[in-house]
Amino acid sequence: MPDVSVDQLRSRLGMMEARRAHYEGQSAAAGGMLKRHERWRHDYLSYPYLIGAPDDRLAERFRAVFINQTELGHDGTLGLLPVDVENSFMLKFTHVMEDYAFRGGTPIDVVRVAREPFLRYFENGDPIAVKMFAGYVAPLSPFLVKYGRRQFLEPMLREGRMRICPAGFYNNQTLIEAVQDNEISKTFFIPTFRERLAGRHVLDFQGHRIPFGNDDIVMPVVAPDYYLFSLCDHIYYRLPTDFDADAALIIRDPIRLSQRMISAFLALRPDWDPLYGPVTYYDPYRDYTKVRIPQMSKHFGYSYQREVRIAFRAKQQLRTELQPEYLTIGSMADYAELVGA
Repeated sequence: MPDVSVDQLRSRLGMMEARRAHYEGQSAAAGGMLKRHERWRHDYLSYPYLIGAPDDRLAERFRAVFINQTELGHDGTLGLLPVDVENSFMLKFTHVMEDYAFRGGTPIDVVRVAREPFLRYFENGDPIAVKMFAGYVAPLSPFLVKYGRRQFLEPMLREGRMRICPAGFYNNQTLIEAVQDNEISKTFFIPTFRERLAGRHVLDFQGHRIPFGNDDIVMPVVAPDYYLFSLCDHIYYRLPTDFDADAALIIRDPIRLSQRMISAFLALRPDWDPLYGPVTYYDPYRDYTKVRIPQMSKHFGYSYQREVRIAFRAKQQLRTELQPEYLTIGSMADYAELVGA
């Protein structure tokens, strides 16, 4: 991961300032108006927070943004999310592309890697979700979805038997890509291009003196291990493929599910705190202050999953390594149904 030198920063910033002046002149000539994408570009050029990021980190960001701005429709076709929807990634995409413009353009291999996940949806013809949900009418009231293999979801529906795993379990390269994540450690990046241009390579941040050399500050936030159980807030046609699922459990009463799971878990571990709700997706370059509850947060690269989670954190310091727990909450047949391919 080669660092970005001060000479590279100075060169890129000089070009950016010229481009920013162009947009400001254009705005002045139009009575203070710019098109939306031009305003986004000008905003980035006013504070180019990615300018000092190494190439591979920018490539990772490109892939995360690309994956989340694209959606798979109910008819099995790919399309872009509307720009005005919550968590729209078009602004982030514009910022990334603006930065690449000063690095000689977007590398072909970066685009290729970003597109690869979408090829899986069509490996066997139409995405499996098209068959799974053909003719299915979703509930009108809020519901949750658990994607998985029928062999595991059937006993979950029939007996309410489910496995809840420690967060550390998911930091495992043998798992499918959609569930791999370091759920315990969140890494944030603090831009330092202004300090580096001024010849400084150490920063006082929140009471700590942090050396950063020729990189942005890399700041991990580590939480003790905890338990989590993941669901999705709706039917999304890409997720069965991503989770290697051939079925989905539609839960029409999320509150009843969460209450039963919390009661069952606390019967085993009464000195733990339960957490329930939608996951907060954070941008590692822009949301350092956004993460209030680490156990309920996740890197924005997973935003397309729209996760709702039931989690548990220990009130006391952990003494032993956590192991999966098996809960039995009783039959879910009166408030859930199984939909399969």
